[in-house]
Amino acid sequence: MSLNPSKKILKAINFSDFYENKIPLLQVELECPKIERGKIVLGLIDTGSRYTIINKYAVEECFTKDDLKTKYTGRVVINNKEYERYSFRFTFPQLDNISEIFNAAIMEYSLIPEELVPSVILGREDFLKRVVICMYKSEWMTIYKEF
Repeated sequence: MSLNPSKKILKAINFSDFYENKIPLLQVELECPKIERGKIVLGLIDTGSRYTIINKYAVEECFTKDDLKTKYTGRVVINNKEYERYSFRFTFPQLDNISEIFNAAIMEYSLIPEELVPSVILGREDFLKRVVICMYKSEWMTIYKEF
């Protein structure tokens, strides 16, 4: 028995089906001061990525340059290129609206529609270090979080 009571969440989520490909995507609500409410984007769970990455175009839709000045956290090197990281509040509607602040590197990538290229890549350093994920037959996943 733990002396520190905690809340535990266990969810089973189907992989998203895009053009007969199954992809482990989560809905991510990104804080969005420009529209004065959250913006739902797709987040890819990527065990191969150390850092969380956010698409430059999603950031431009939600934040002004002045907004970003207060969110700056530093620089990281990804694939031998330096990127700036900022702190963003992500809320996960599929995980009982868990809301946390993650540091994410802003990266410009593909203008392909979001349903093919997610706006957020959820990496090991932020998202994955706080959860246990089991993936089953590339069809669905369970996500366990204790906080």
